[in-house]
Amino acid sequence: MGRKLAIAGFLILVAAFFVIDFEPGFEAPPLAIEPSERARRLHADAVVIDLHVDSLLWPRDLSREDEGGHVDFSRMRRGGLDVVAFTVPTRFFGVAGLKAFHDLWPPATWLSPWARLRYQLDKTRAWSEDLSLATEAAAVRRNHAEGRVSYFHGVEGAHALEGELSRVSELRARGVVFIGLVHLRDNEIGGSSSGSDRGLTELGRELIGEMNRNRVLVDLAHASRTTFFEALELTTLPPIVSHTGVRAVHDSWRNLADDQIRAVAARGGVVGVMLAPPALREPSLEEAVRHIEHVIEVGGDDAAAIGSDFDGYVDPAIDASGLPALTELLLRRGFSEERTRKVLGENVLRVLAALE
Repeated sequence: MGRKLAIAGFLILVAAFFVIDFEPGFEAPPLAIEPSERARRLHADAVVIDLHVDSLLWPRDLSREDEGGHVDFSRMRRGGLDVVAFTVPTRFFGVAGLKAFHDLWPPATWLSPWARLRYQLDKTRAWSEDLSLATEAAAVRRNHAEGRVSYFHGVEGAHALEGELSRVSELRARGVVFIGLVHLRDNEIGGSSSGSDRGLTELGRELIGEMNRNRVLVDLAHASRTTFFEALELTTLPPIVSHTGVRAVHDSWRNLADDQIRAVAARGGVVGVMLAPPALREPSLEEAVRHIEHVIEVGGDDAAAIGSDFDGYVDPAIDASGLPALTELLLRRGFSEERTRKVLGENVLRVLAALE
């Protein structure tokens, strides 16, 4: 009897595990900001790029609008989102293997970050009718003119390479434009802003050399201060910070100090401003605009971009359909149409052009 009870209890626990939904619930609040006709026209004509979207992490069909989250194909179109950097996290607060098992990913992904990375990239193969892979600025502009939505990839944490630097060339061929050196903890590449302030390891230095050779951008999001500046010295390409905020507006561990913003701008890079805490104090588009304004004040008009962190484990003020409200706020704050276009996407297109 005792053995039967133990087996029954185990089976109940297993069943309960598979019922758990790891993805946080989200329902976009009604927009408090109604975009003007001017904002809508500008937003529709501009190339709008989001540097950080984590949708690949979740077991959702982006062709369906009723499955939650912050992003799907319908909301992307309604929000005028022309280009998405679908980023690939592989650690997920240290339980990514468990989550891969829960979501019935292939067995190899239960133990291997590299397998989780490749599996998430494989998900995009079914998107050809809805989205188009584009890693060059000219291809993005062509898709925009034809009314097609573009995407490319970023990797969140180079631990996913499992020390095999030759894998950088495979990732580049599969549409990876940037690789973040670290994620939420230190790794064999360098230090994390939520870990220690250690700098790059020897492997990290070799990785940046391999990225330079393969024309892959260094993403400094999540990097410790020492890793941040050491990586800037080594990359020969414009650096990016795919999703962050600024400490002058909200003094968070996720945010950049002014000297970091200046250093990225001086190298022709861009800073993607998040639309959610912890980079923001609260989920507020008005606060996000203050972060954007500070990036421009410190780094100039060419430095600011959008890196929403949609479908990350965050609670933003809007989902993808609400992006025209951001354009409206930028115009209300006195941004010229040229400056607004730069923030929405032209600054990122300039960096993509540098890869060519």
